[in-house]
Amino acid sequence: MTAILKFASGLVFLFFFSAVHASEPWTVKSVPDQAGLYPGEEMLLTNGIETLNYFKAGDPEKPLVIFVPGGFHLARVAYGYPGGNERDFLAHWLGERGYSFLGSSYPTGNKVYSKAYPAFSIRDWGKQVAAVAKHYIDQHKLSGKVIVLGWSAGGQIAQSVYEASQAAGLDMSLYVSIASTPPIPLLLAAPGAISKASNGLSRAPQFYDLFKKYVVAQDQLNGHEIMPWPTFEADVLGDIPVALNAIMIASRYENGEFVEDLNWSLADTGGLKVTDFPFVVTISGNKVLDNDHALTDRGNWGLYQVQHLYRNLVLPVLSKSEDISPAAWQSLMDRISYATSGALNARVPGNHFFWYGEVGARETVQQMDILILRANNLRSDIRESLSSVSKD
Repeated sequence: MTAILKFASGLVFLFFFSAVHASEPWTVKSVPDQAGLYPGEEMLLTNGIETLNYFKAGDPEKPLVIFVPGGFHLARVAYGYPGGNERDFLAHWLGERGYSFLGSSYPTGNKVYSKAYPAFSIRDWGKQVAAVAKHYIDQHKLSGKVIVLGWSAGGQIAQSVYEASQAAGLDMSLYVSIASTPPIPLLLAAPGAISKASNGLSRAPQFYDLFKKYVVAQDQLNGHEIMPWPTFEADVLGDIPVALNAIMIASRYENGEFVEDLNWSLADTGGLKVTDFPFVVTISGNKVLDNDHALTDRGNWGLYQVQHLYRNLVLPVLSKSEDISPAAWQSLMDRISYATSGALNARVPGNHFFWYGEVGARETVQQMDILILRANNLRSDIRESLSSVSKD
């Protein structure tokens, strides 16, 4: 009985939190004469919070692809650095396919930011990305369609950015997980302690050793050094707001301290809001060095895949009438089985950074296009099956 009451109180808190945090899209302002930027980068203020961005225009009729970096990283890992080979990075290959690209970095402790934002949350993160996307879409007269490409801990943004995109009038047609973790607090075990830095951000230097191992392995796979490690460590990595560790420690920042709060994290991630969630496809690596994502991504995201189809396409029709022809019903069951068969999931050779380096970056974009086509065809087939339902 106690467990039931706790769960119920958590749900009440979730709905209350969501209502309180349902607000207007964030404002965006440019930061003039910002030092320390790479060519093509722009520092923006979203509701007064800094965000580092890199935009590259493509076909205005195609979706804008937004790269969301994982924990402790700037989006520079997806578009490169001065002196690097652009073919080693996702931005180049997405451009080759005609997509506009946006690499949007949340505020970290990296030197490119002028201050720390320790209370920054996953709900803030989603609003920030949506606001920046709307800014560039309006500026470059793009279609308003967006695809979010989330890596690693960037999976925590799936629901919040979807909700914020809708509020901003954007059409977020897909979330593409690249070795990312769903927004489920405490789903992962933290490899070592996450501590508080003097500026209030969370730090976990043990992760840097793991990142270096990944990066070196990708260098070897590609036959050359993609980015020198000293450059990577100085220009890409940084401490992060504690709430962005929800998949590991589910804490918030309050009065200078980290406060464990599972209910707050559940509301912040939006992981239970399955009726307000984007359609998801996944791309994972195939190396034992990233065994958790290689083995679990398909299953971890499968719940959201099938619930999106059922709650958003099927249930609105069948709740009004179950008068569907036997052939259409069989087709519908087959389509849902197809959705969970692995057809919406792909693999690319490499580890947690499989998309980093020309070999994986090129194939990741190829696989993304295949998955987009499959996702679109699947949803079309489901709608076709449901079209036979009697409206009487």
